[in-house]
Amino acid sequence: MNIQQMKYVVAVANNGSFREAAKKLFITQPSLSNGIRELEEEIGVTLFIRTNKGASLTEEGLTFLEHAEKILTQMEMIENRYQEVTKSERFSISSQHYDFLGEVMGRVIQRFKDQYKNFRVFETTTLKVIEDVKSYHSELGIIYLNSQNQSGIERYLEQANLTYDVMGSFKTHIFLGKNHPLAQQKEIQLEQLCCYPQVRFTQEGSNFAYFSEDLIENQEQETVIYTNDRGTLMNLLVETDAYASGSGVVTGFTKKEIRLVPLAESTNNKICVLYQKNKTISTIGQYFIKELKQLF
Repeated sequence: MNIQQMKYVVAVANNGSFREAAKKLFITQPSLSNGIRELEEEIGVTLFIRTNKGASLTEEGLTFLEHAEKILTQMEMIENRYQEVTKSERFSISSQHYDFLGEVMGRVIQRFKDQYKNFRVFETTTLKVIEDVKSYHSELGIIYLNSQNQSGIERYLEQANLTYDVMGSFKTHIFLGKNHPLAQQKEIQLEQLCCYPQVRFTQEGSNFAYFSEDLIENQEQETVIYTNDRGTLMNLLVETDAYASGSGVVTGFTKKEIRLVPLAESTNNKICVLYQKNKTISTIGQYFIKELKQLF
């Protein structure tokens, strides 16, 4: 049994047929079929039910796939770890959804465009930000901490062997379309929002409140709209009387399309950069951190 055979099994399972899997792997279908047949003979089980319509996993195949995916994930983590050390042409960050990231990353790209050929800015869930930095997919992660989520997040970071630096602090702001009934107020009380829909970012680990990206959770909220895309969130605010919560640090077109109104009696929130405890931050990573600190 070898890693390549495990990749074959995952490919066939994901594509539903040997023919499509072979195309994705850039190998011939006979090579793929022989590789999986040799694996089945070696371990003494049938992994796939083969029909004219495709291939589906047997019960034993499902169990094998679960173990194979875990092994391949670990292999990918090892590869990413050493690629980060040896390849200087790639810079990657993972972040919660923040409008200011484009401006900061734009400065970084202009400064390092002759040295780096690949840049990655991945906006995702809180859990995925942490997992990306843990698994070396990204050098840095961007999240917020406050009194509600800090203890839970710090426990998770400790388990992941990650630490963080605080870039700056901000008060919670309510994001509204410019025609929203509350758009002209100087500040908003939490109870004023009860009758309006709230737009929230979808999160993994929803059983753990500290993974939430949204800065407020109104227990009296009647309607909640979930999305995983910042652009969709902004469009919903413009087209409806919904609201969202955020840092109030925005750039570009967002300033023209929405209103940012401070939330009365809001807690103090901190923007933080996550990174590996025992890994030296690269030159480009240090430059990104410097630019982010200046913004705040």
